[in-house]
Amino acid sequence: MTLVAGQVKRADDLMAANEKLAEERHRRQDDLRLAEAIHVKEIARLRAQFDDALREKETQRIDAIRAVDVAAVQRAAEVSAVQATTLATQVQASAETLRTQVATTATAQTTALAAALEPIQKDISELRKTQYEQQGQKAAQVETRQTRADVGNDTRGNTALLMNVIMAIIAIAAIIAVFLKP
Repeated sequence: MTLVAGQVKRADDLMAANEKLAEERHRRQDDLRLAEAIHVKEIARLRAQFDDALREKETQRIDAIRAVDVAAVQRAAEVSAVQATTLATQVQASAETLRTQVATTATAQTTALAAALEPIQKDISELRKTQYEQQGQKAAQVETRQTRADVGNDTRGNTALLMNVIMAIIAIAAIIAVFLKP
């Protein structure tokens, strides 16, 4: 019986130790759960802190990019304004130069045309003078009788005069055409 009592005591001790071990396991699991909860909270806090820092840095990066873009747009606007001013000045100078050249060319053409037409106008004036003189001579001859030969000569003279006038007109037209060609 001592043996049985020893075994019962031993079984009770084992059960008590087993209960104590189970309680210790429960306590350790609770401690682990608590430590894990604290760990998870710490990780969440660190992640939130990291996310805040990351957002701040990303905002700074985007602001820096925007600042560079704004500066580039301003610089492009300044360059465009300078180019527009330069181009306007060049266009104005070119237009003034072209106006001057056109005026100079027109004056030179007018002078050249007047110089070319002067001899022709002089010849036409002389032809008119000759024609008036011949008409005056004819008026004087009306009083006298003309022979058929005289009439033939006058017709030939008038034909020659008419041919001279036609040749002068053709010459004037040719000179004008030469000077007016671009």
